[in-house]
Amino acid sequence: LTAFVDRTVLNHAGKDVTKMFLDIHKGVKYEQYLRPEAYIGDLGIDPDLMTDEFWHALRKARIVEVKESIKHLQEELKAHPAAAASSVLDLLHDQSIDVDLKAKVQSLETQKRVALDAEDFPKAQDIKAKLDALLASANVNLATSQGVVSGGIPLSEVARHNKPHDLWIALNGVVYDLTDFLQYHPEQRNSILAWAGRDASPMWNKIPGRFPSTTWMEFYMRPEARMGEVGPEPKKDTNTALLEELRAELRRLEGPSDEDVQAMKAAGAAPKAAEGGAGSEEARFPKLKGITGGRELPFFTRAEVAKHTAGAEPYMILHNRVYDLKPLLGSHPGGDDILLARAGTDATKEFELFEH
Repeated sequence: LTAFVDRTVLNHAGKDVTKMFLDIHKGVKYEQYLRPEAYIGDLGIDPDLMTDEFWHALRKARIVEVKESIKHLQEELKAHPAAAASSVLDLLHDQSIDVDLKAKVQSLETQKRVALDAEDFPKAQDIKAKLDALLASANVNLATSQGVVSGGIPLSEVARHNKPHDLWIALNGVVYDLTDFLQYHPEQRNSILAWAGRDASPMWNKIPGRFPSTTWMEFYMRPEARMGEVGPEPKKDTNTALLEELRAELRRLEGPSDEDVQAMKAAGAAPKAAEGGAGSEEARFPKLKGITGGRELPFFTRAEVAKHTAGAEPYMILHNRVYDLKPLLGSHPGGDDILLARAGTDATKEFELFEH
């Protein structure tokens, strides 16, 4: 507004005067006062200049918007909210679910995740069976897997099989089931788990002799591991696809609820009480209590971690755990740049890919 300077303009320079302008000049467009050359760009948000209070206010406002959009889409789909859920996580974030059912589902799902973390796959399968029976008795049907179909296996189906006990990988247009291989070759788990549920073709022959490469395939791959060829993605209703995106965004914005945190702690303590602590985290890592000072570590949302990118307090996510990288700065063999470049992000895939 350099060419339009007067006392009123100077008193409000550098401020957002939208509300005042609309109150005084009701029904008047900006273009009647300002020339086109006065426009210099849209207002952006610099996260470095944002206070935590303002950032959380924006996050909460977006959560309200997403929930309203989800409610509207569910009404358009004319289905029970739980029936449209594509996963247990979607189910747990659905506010319309019966409270008792949600508590039971949360407990079983958390117990299953604890069993998987301890690599107790038989126990995880038993818990999953109980969870499926519970959902069936409540007439709740999650979106089913596409499976192996005549047109090939879509990558969205491959993405469902991304756990050590259920592991598919796409490679050069073919889908392989490497679950059994991983059980008998634990020394190669890192490079394979890094691509679990994904297309590993971009890494083909990047590291000769290691997965995925021609030499590795010739030596290790068995014909029975081949599931089929990669196929096109099935067509989705526009509203259904949008509903999935909004639910995923809501999970990122909300993070774990208080109920989720308590359920995780209760499920994590269950093996300790039942097995005398032999499989507990404290037993596996005896120095952990000394490092944490005996205090309970907090839960972070991914959005909170994303704010810690500077050298003063760089955070990184590895296997759903948050680490402070500051003690490594100045002593990391690969240098500080590689750490700071990934600060504030989830570096699990890169960490597993390079096996450290």
